[in-house]
Amino acid sequence: MPFFKMKYNLASILQQLSAVYFEEIEGNFTIQELWEWMLFDNENSFLNEQLQIHQPSGVPINKRSIELNKELTITGNYCCFTYIDHQPSYHLQKVKSPDELASLILAKSGITNSFTTVMMPIVKGKPIPMVRMKNFTATEIDLINQIQQIISCSNNSNFNELVEQGRISLIHYKNKGISQQNMYDTIHFIARIYQALNLEYKSDIADEFLDYISGYIGNKKRWIWDNRL
Repeated sequence: MPFFKMKYNLASILQQLSAVYFEEIEGNFTIQELWEWMLFDNENSFLNEQLQIHQPSGVPINKRSIELNKELTITGNYCCFTYIDHQPSYHLQKVKSPDELASLILAKSGITNSFTTVMMPIVKGKPIPMVRMKNFTATEIDLINQIQQIISCSNNSNFNELVEQGRISLIHYKNKGISQQNMYDTIHFIARIYQALNLEYKSDIADEFLDYISGYIGNKKRWIWDNRL
C-alpha cells in the first residue's frame, strides 16, 4: 500500500494562529508577519529560499517579499510553532508523532526555557490550545525533564516499572525542597500537555503520580507526603 504524505493549507494554519491571543506577547500575531518571517524545516524547507538567513545563528534577517499563495500547502501531521521574542524568530518545526511533539514541548529547550516565548502544537493543520504555564523554578524544570524522560519510555508492558521510577524521582525532588502543592502543580502541567495531545496512556502515568503526591490513593505506603493535599 503506498504511503501518502498529508498536506495542509498554510494560509489556513497561519489564519488560525493569528486568531489566538497569546498572553506571553499580550496580543496576536498577524498573518502577514507569520508569513514574512516563518522559518520551516524538513520537507517544507523549500519555503526558506525566500528568506535571508543569518549564519551561523540560522535566524532570518530579511523577510519574504512575495505575497502568501492561498493555495500553498505544507507537509506534516504534527508540527510545533515556536516564537522567540528576543531574536525575534518564528519557527514551524515538523515532528513524526504526538509523542515527539510532547517531548519537544516538555524538553529543557521547550516551553519552560526562559528564552522561549510561545510554543503551540499544530495537529493535522489545527493549532491545539495549550495550558498556560506558571513560572517554574530551576528545580521544578529539572523535575519536568526527569518525569518526561521516564514517561517517554512507556509502552504496553512497563506501567508499574515506570510509576515506581517516577515515585522514587518524586521523593528525590521532595527532598530537594519542592513543596507538595508545587510538585502537584508541576506534574499536573505535564499531564495536561499529554491530555491536550490525546496521549492518554502517558497522562495516565502522570495522573498516577498526582495520586501519590496528593494522597488520593488508598495505599498510604504510596504517598509521597504523610498528609493529603
